[in-house]
Amino acid sequence: MLQVFSVAFIGLLFTSSGCTAQTKKGSQGISGTVLWRSGNLMPTPDVKVTNPKGSPIAREILIYELTSSNQTEPADDAGFYRKINSKFIQKITTNKAGRFKVTLPAGYYSLFIKEDKGLYANLFDDAMNINPVQVRKGKWKKIDIIIDYAAVY
Repeated sequence: MLQVFSVAFIGLLFTSSGCTAQTKKGSQGISGTVLWRSGNLMPTPDVKVTNPKGSPIAREILIYELTSSNQTEPADDAGFYRKINSKFIQKITTNKAGRFKVTLPAGYYSLFIKEDKGLYANLFDDAMNINPVQVRKGKWKKIDIIIDYAAVY
């Protein structure tokens, strides 16, 4: 009886340790919302800006390894890119409310939004890396991605 209990306990121990490993595997990444801004967003005494934060919108997000501006081929319009010459990691699609969540290994990434005019990204760090996001081990990075090429500030 003790031998059967020992075998069952060891089997349970191996099974539960396997479950823990699976949980840890997806324990970090990026989550957030894609927001659309358009129109006149310049506040004045005469005009009140009705939705300065923007409206959630469904879009495809293309994730690349950290990409600097010299690793791209810009499109004709500012903020758009024809080609990204860094390693492609993954493509995800937001839900109708613009929300997304993607599990990624710890590291640095650049996020681009697929638009008709090309891939859109309008944020840079001081090293001219495009829309940089850092994923830390065991942490979720929450971000808002703003699409504002149709907005005036």
